[in-house]
Amino acid sequence: MIEREVSFKSGGVKLAGTLCLPADAGSFPCVLMIHGSGPLDRNENTRGLPLNAFNTIARYLADRGIASLRYDKRGTGRSKGRYWEAGFYDFIQDVKAAYDYLASHERIRQGLIFLLGHSEGGYIAPKISLTYTSVAGLILIAATVQRLEKVLLAQSARFKEDVAQGSGFKRSVIRFNFKLFGDPQTAQAAVIGKIKASDKAWFRYKGQRVNAKWFREIMEYDPVYTMQNVTCPVLAINGDKDIQVDPRDVLKIAELARGEVEHHIIPNMTHLLRLDYGTPSLLEYNRLLKRDIDRSMLDIIVTWLQRIIVSK
Repeated sequence: MIEREVSFKSGGVKLAGTLCLPADAGSFPCVLMIHGSGPLDRNENTRGLPLNAFNTIARYLADRGIASLRYDKRGTGRSKGRYWEAGFYDFIQDVKAAYDYLASHERIRQGLIFLLGHSEGGYIAPKISLTYTSVAGLILIAATVQRLEKVLLAQSARFKEDVAQGSGFKRSVIRFNFKLFGDPQTAQAAVIGKIKASDKAWFRYKGQRVNAKWFREIMEYDPVYTMQNVTCPVLAINGDKDIQVDPRDVLKIAELARGEVEHHIIPNMTHLLRLDYGTPSLLEYNRLLKRDIDRSMLDIIVTWLQRIIVSK
């Protein structure tokens, strides 16, 4: 396996990333990785949440003859730009720039560039495929076809229920804070209202930065319309312990897309791509991050990629 530090420009913004290649000579099929939400680096890590997803996937692919590109979001890691001033369509433009970089690279087999989107990346990857008809296929992980506002309100409702019904000192402290500062459903609705009323790129709400431009743009985005126009092959994978999106949305993806769709709901897999054999909870995320990414998901991805590659 060979990892090379690379850079490319998206408009006037220089983005940095890692091109991961198999050790053999020649050109290879390639997977372009598209982040979830938040100020994530090329490995999908951010402060306090070291997911280490894309580096794990990249090395697994390289050992099986498939290249990949992962990069730092604008304003994170070694990439230039300002994350908190970027919107949903800025991130879409960045993915297009990454695709253009791969489409002219001598070590990448043209016509065999795949898009892998995790979480928010599951919104972006289908959108990109409508512009670039040469995309060989989509890998959508922990993805949804519901509008973001509905997803956010459902998340806050699940968290409120978790805290109300669960036990332990941590939850008792959170319940006390709910009484002082309001419950998450009320807070989420208030933030959404402020976002819609604002024209700023970002603002602070109770001391926390909110990337308002990104929220305004992505909340207007219709993932159903996009998915209905996807014609390339799709692999959709969700975990049945995912509490951030509805695991059954892989079935909706299969119904909506015009191309071939293979879908999986992996038992016990969470939004973090780790297995959790207990009751899923956001409060367990730090514990789950000590585990390895689910191997069965990696095997499903490679098996699907090999099948599509051979068919091209």
